[in-house]
Amino acid sequence: MSFRGQDYAFDSPTAAVAGMISRVMHGGAGRPSEVVAIDAARGRVLAEDVRADRDSPAFDYSAMDGYAVCAEHVDATWRSAEAGASITLAVVGESRIGNAPPVLSGELHRAGMSVATAGVQARAIRIVTGAAIPSGADAVLRREDVVEHGAGMATDRECITSISLTPSAATRRGVRVGDNIRRRGENARAGETVLSAGTVLTAAALGTLAAVGCVRPRVHPRVRVAVITTGDELVSPQATPSPFQIRNSNAAAIRAVLESHAWIEVVTRADGTVMHAGDEEGELDELLNAVIGHTDAVVLTGGVSMGHRDPVRAAVERCGAIAGGASASGADASGAEIVFHGLPQRPGKPMLGAVVRRACGATVDARVPVFGLPGNPISAMVTCTRIVLPVLASLAGACADQAQVVCVPRLVTLANPDGKSLDLWWHRLVRISAVGGTGMVELVDGSGSGDIIAGGRSDGFIELPPTNAAHCAMSGRDMPALVPFYPWPM
Repeated sequence: MSFRGQDYAFDSPTAAVAGMISRVMHGGAGRPSEVVAIDAARGRVLAEDVRADRDSPAFDYSAMDGYAVCAEHVDATWRSAEAGASITLAVVGESRIGNAPPVLSGELHRAGMSVATAGVQARAIRIVTGAAIPSGADAVLRREDVVEHGAGMATDRECITSISLTPSAATRRGVRVGDNIRRRGENARAGETVLSAGTVLTAAALGTLAAVGCVRPRVHPRVRVAVITTGDELVSPQATPSPFQIRNSNAAAIRAVLESHAWIEVVTRADGTVMHAGDEEGELDELLNAVIGHTDAVVLTGGVSMGHRDPVRAAVERCGAIAGGASASGADASGAEIVFHGLPQRPGKPMLGAVVRRACGATVDARVPVFGLPGNPISAMVTCTRIVLPVLASLAGACADQAQVVCVPRLVTLANPDGKSLDLWWHRLVRISAVGGTGMVELVDGSGSGDIIAGGRSDGFIELPPTNAAHCAMSGRDMPALVPFYPWPM
């Protein structure tokens, strides 16, 4: 298989992503980190490890609403009771959240005597989830396993004076030390790394930052991405197109895919719109040269196929020659490396991936990834989601597993396979199925990669391996039980 008479540089979308990442990250210029307020950090990428400022939890606390007791004293009281009888424990205090707990007092052992023979009376302290374990207590009885007695009436829940335990399934095994207690430091010890550099700050990660007092985390800067749509046939969505013009849907769709991640900043024109280059000779060159010097990545749509009026590859190559110049040592640093042009996939076969080198300081070169996406809207959205995003995630400083958190698909089952197959990696539009349980998707009828209406009715796409893949002979019956599903970014 080939494109433009040349063998494919990579045999899969995954390999193409890895190839771009290896070139962009190798020898790239350092991008200075910045400190932001925690309320502005959602979705950003940590630039340094975050450590616990104290033990987590900072003290032993109850995992249940109930009563803190000494397990040995309770067991001794059980053993001294008549068979089948219940036992009663006096409630001698209450441990409240955010306050120092009371001490669980009790009669001391007489010298040389066991608890059982010393006549120790088990006692309890009322406690709620999250409250500190009293000194002298080492277990918590769940509230649902006891009978509470108030001051004169069993229904008085504000003043509990004693509790009773009956020999039930919950209590027959006895009370064990540590029951329903969360121990100090069991989550993390003071000084332990709780979040690593490269972590994408999700809601849970922000909660962790707050818990350890890191209210101004250091994060990597946003990846500045210039989006350029191409072609004279495109008009703005607000315009009324002629019979042979097309409203520019790619600008809105690609911008939305990218801006769904807080670590990306889309560079726009002064009026806030995505950049556009018409077909006039030199227009794309001028725009590329203008943006390559102050962006971290460039995403173009249209003009990457085999037509005589598809200018993107030549413009990228010329841009590389202009941007490179000479390095500090005098060696030639010019030119753009075309990493791939054409991938064995549908849609998106003509996609281009390149790296342009430009001077960045006296001794280093910045390596700017440039992507040429096909002009058909479904092709553009699929390739941006599947290939561009994971490369930009690495450029943003996300560590390998976090890049996967950002871009990894989830595995689903196709509810309505049609038995069709291709000898390419096939991205097919699907919607989440309303029947068949969770993890089911169904194919969306469409008329090809230009059918943006079908795209709007879909929830994303699945990726099917080619017929000649060693791990799968594609047929209606032999389709993989689980296939990767890439949802459209929100």
